[in-house]
Amino acid sequence: MFVIFYSMLHAWMNAWAEMLRFADRLFYRDWWNSTTFATYYRTWNIVVHDWLYTYVYTDICKLSGMKCRSGAMFATFLLSAVIHEYILICVLRMFYPVMFVLFAGFGVWMVFVTHKRSSRSWNIVLWLSIFLGQGVLMCLYSSEYYARLNCPAPTTNGILDYIIPRSWSCYVAHPSHNSTSLH
Repeated sequence: MFVIFYSMLHAWMNAWAEMLRFADRLFYRDWWNSTTFATYYRTWNIVVHDWLYTYVYTDICKLSGMKCRSGAMFATFLLSAVIHEYILICVLRMFYPVMFVLFAGFGVWMVFVTHKRSSRSWNIVLWLSIFLGQGVLMCLYSSEYYARLNCPAPTTNGILDYIIPRSWSCYVAHPSHNSTSLH
């Protein structure tokens, strides 16, 4: 995670800013000190946050007459989760909405749980959530990837084969055992 963060949000963006002579080099703030998930989401990627805030959140607030800021925040998270999931679908060439569930489900829930909490212990909760979330993502996406390589499709319908996770139904009989187990 940190290698991707450094290479993308620091090295890559600063290299392009230097080549294009772009003066504003604020691509992230000190997200590692965040005590709430809302602060973390606002500071870890300033470019994406500013775009979502300007073009999604404020427009939804204006359309609703500033009555439903929680709804605007949820809609913004939902759009961001859909875009992140779409990027993963394109990169991995498979649909497995773990990122969407963690981002739009757990992430939004933790924004409300950690709201107005500034204790340093919440920074530990944030770091544990980041580490556990990365582990869950790697395990589940790897499991699904190898299930798609090694297990036959449960149906012959092309779109259903793409949408239905194979890791949930991939059972293979091992020759050395008489039982079946998850492959």
